[in-house]
Amino acid sequence: MTNAELIVVDERTLPLVQHLRYRVYCAEKQFQLPGADPQARLLVDEADRAGVTFALFDGADLVSSAQVIPVNQTEMSGRYALFQLHEALPYPDNGAVIVSKLVTAPERRGSKTLGPVMRAVLDYVAWEKQRYIAILAEPSMREFYGSMGFDIMKEGIQTEAFGMTALMVFDMQDERHTSGKSLAGWMFKSVFNR
Repeated sequence: MTNAELIVVDERTLPLVQHLRYRVYCAEKQFQLPGADPQARLLVDEADRAGVTFALFDGADLVSSAQVIPVNQTEMSGRYALFQLHEALPYPDNGAVIVSKLVTAPERRGSKTLGPVMRAVLDYVAWEKQRYIAILAEPSMREFYGSMGFDIMKEGIQTEAFGMTALMVFDMQDERHTSGKSLAGWMFKSVFNR
């Protein structure tokens, strides 16, 4: 990437992120998702404005994005209740975020485009003094998240949109990360040495 720029998504750039999500989830993976608009080629979600969404551009091209949603895991209801974080996390009162809609443009996969987005997520979590990052991972993504240092906490979570998933959690205080032994700890050492 020659002209990489990471931004926080706002009202002007949200449609570009919604289009990328549509390309990945609806066109490529053929998921039947609520909020999908085939005419406009957008995937709109009622939670689009929750938390913060990061987007990585290479020049004018949107390459990847991820949404980070802080949650109170002791009072989770509605769409986030299926995470069951209060039961899954060793120290549930230490703060958690959910990473949602982590996507990369199909033609950019394997080009190290998720590094800057993951760095932004980790910076955000550290800044907000949260301990855990939770994600529901489809089977095809578990190896990637595992390589970054996420651990499977619970398998067999049925989701309406993505079928069977696993709850994977990244612990910001895990010694593997703080000592630089994990991939995330090695790549983003400064995040863990604050």
